Amino acid sequence: MSKKLKIAITVATSVLIIVIVIISTFFIVKHFKYKEKIDNIIEDYSDENIQDRLDNEAIKSTDDLMQQIDGEYVIGVIKIDKIGFSGLVYKGTSLDTLSKGVGHFDSSPYLNGNVCLAAHNTKYWAKLHTLKKGDKIIYTSFLGTKEYSVTDMLQISETDWTKLSNTTENMLTLLTCVKGKPTQRLCVQALETD
Repeated sequence: MSKKLKIAITVATSVLIIVIVIISTFFIVKHFKYKEKIDNIIEDYSDENIQDRLDNEAIKSTDDLMQQIDGEYVIGVIKIDKIGFSGLVYKGTSLDTLSKGVGHFDSSPYLNGNVCLAAHNTKYWAKLHTLKKGDKIIYTSFLGTKEYSVTDMLQISETDWTKLSNTTENMLTLLTCVKGKPTQRLCVQALETD
């Protein structure tokens, strides 16, 4: 192997390593910034801080109780340890909102009743289908925190909205697409635990 070829290989390898380090650093920093946002929301929306927020005289609507991140109202955080997922829950389910994280259906309550959430099955809920009955989910909203236990997992039609109806029981309904089945949705329901 010639000396020029060795130098070219060394330079190319060095450049490749530098590019990999830069890209890795970017994703690591992005991950920790997102985790910091989650931690800040959990702290701000903690049970200890609820009454202070509710007693604030400047509060005129529920929107005033929520923080805004990236131009979106943040309702809370959902944490599913079984699949290693923690994510911000944003108000609404537009495509733009769902590109940032988990979305909250406007027609569902924020804490009591049937809280309905959706997220993409690629970036966010890729492992949602691996949940089993009894798996725990923690949901923290600006009105408080509840723990839930998975009770049902089923596939429904993309036009079936019956699972989003409100209930007297406190529950979560999570919806995401089913890989390879564009007209189906995975529906996970979980009841509040005592």
